[in-house]
Amino acid sequence: MDGLDLQVEPGTTCVLLGPNGAGKTTTLRVLLGLQRATSGSARLLGLDPGDQALRHSVGVLLQDGGLPMAATPATIVSHFASLYADPLPPAEVMDRLGLVQLRRPYRRLSGGEQQRVKIAVALVGRPRLLILDEPTTGMDPAARRVFWTLLDEIRDQGVTTLMTTHQPDEAGTRVDQIAVINRGKVIADASPAALIDHAPVWFTCARHLDLDPLRSVLGPGFEVVEVEPGRYRVNGDVGVSEISAIKAWAVGHGSSQEVTVVRTLEEAYLDMTGGAAW
Repeated sequence: MDGLDLQVEPGTTCVLLGPNGAGKTTTLRVLLGLQRATSGSARLLGLDPGDQALRHSVGVLLQDGGLPMAATPATIVSHFASLYADPLPPAEVMDRLGLVQLRRPYRRLSGGEQQRVKIAVALVGRPRLLILDEPTTGMDPAARRVFWTLLDEIRDQGVTTLMTTHQPDEAGTRVDQIAVINRGKVIADASPAALIDHAPVWFTCARHLDLDPLRSVLGPGFEVVEVEPGRYRVNGDVGVSEISAIKAWAVGHGSSQEVTVVRTLEEAYLDMTGGAAW
């Protein structure tokens, strides 16, 4: 880490985005007291990460397991519920996450099923704060939808969530704050909409078009590249007039239907981190 500075407001959901090795998991481990920071300070709910008072206020999902491999999901969730004074009913949590019918030992569950068990463990204690490291890894689309719906519900109940993910656009419509971390520093910290507003745009059309005419139409402040066959990326301050010009040009250069010009959180993320191979 290199002077990472981040604050998450109570009752909001914040996602950490960044390349592998950027410092996302290290950040979570420092916050949980599992790794000591060499300088600076960290606070959870106003307390030092090592404060025992946090044990019943923080729900955690880490990548590296920690659950009994031979136990069934029902046994695991019930055990963790017993550690709290006022847990959610284990059966209720398991039902929401589609775990009730899973009677196999944890070690025999699929990766996505194991993730759902971890989420149940993180939620069952009625936490005020959730810290989740790539919680949707291995989940199918239906399970991811259930997860995000649950996250929306607990945010409405005032729960704060800090999580990592490698799915920018999945998080873009569901969270309040996104912090982009690269090489141990926060290089962007804003709402998804604010980040998307500064993203490059892309559109699809016929393959391998001569782009010089489009560059002339847009002017010197714009760069147009074919990032893969038939998929084009436009860098620059693209506004409504530029989008209209792109659409008109594309229709005149081989597109048989109206061209959609797209600006996404993934494009913003790749632009900021230099993560695109092109």
